[in-house]
Amino acid sequence: MLLMLVLAFAIYSLLGRLSPNLLVFINTFCVAVLLTAITYGEIEGAAMGTVAGLLEDAFSHSVFGLSGLSLTITGFLAGWLARKINLNSLAKRSLILFCFTLLQLMIWIFLYNVIFKRSLLSSRPGLYLQPIMNAIITSLLAGLLAPVKRAVD
Repeated sequence: MLLMLVLAFAIYSLLGRLSPNLLVFINTFCVAVLLTAITYGEIEGAAMGTVAGLLEDAFSHSVFGLSGLSLTITGFLAGWLARKINLNSLAKRSLILFCFTLLQLMIWIFLYNVIFKRSLLSSRPGLYLQPIMNAIITSLLAGLLAPVKRAVD
């Protein structure tokens, strides 16, 4: 999980250097949290959500804890649901992950609106594509990591 967090931060930094607009389309911390949650469960998903969210907040110059709270809730719920249903199908996994990335973004936007009293959706239209991009990336990574996890277990 630590390696996943380091990779998320490294890719976040790389995307920020290439083009800051890429950070609107892809939330690497959300990908890491969801991947941890569906692989290891709700407790690990919530813990990864807290750490990844606070790390994201530290580097985004936003309100400290805003991403932490949204990613913690999402990580816990995704891990809990992943234990209840079978996510072996690419289509089902992608749909579920889309719902959770959308949930995370909605919680984050709601908290942002409450704190700053302004909407981000009109100033950053790329946010509309973030749940789709995060769901595709996370679903593909989960499919690639499933055989590795089975071999290790």
